[in-house]
Amino acid sequence: MLYNSTRAINRTVQVAVAIGIGMLLVGPAHAAGSGMPWEGPLDQILQSIEGPVARIVAVIIITLTGLTLAFGETSGGMRKLIQIVFGLSIAFAATSFFLTFFSFGGGALV
Repeated sequence: MLYNSTRAINRTVQVAVAIGIGMLLVGPAHAAGSGMPWEGPLDQILQSIEGPVARIVAVIIITLTGLTLAFGETSGGMRKLIQIVFGLSIAFAATSFFLTFFSFGGGALV
């Protein structure tokens, strides 16, 4: 009986030490970068989308869809599709235009 309780205590201590070591190693592991080969190109794409390219593309899309809605003879599903594209382009453009216009672009992530 004494052997079994000593063995159980020993096992509990081993588990506690393993958990403690794991908790100590979580900080450095979390802070380390993954260094995956696709991170660099994806970061470049993200910076390109967030920068002046996004503004230029948004202005072009808003202009084209606005002119299509104003002067085009569309009806039914095509008109609805153009309205959806128009709304999405305004929503995405608003983050780059209006947040910087009001000097509030520092904490906004899209």
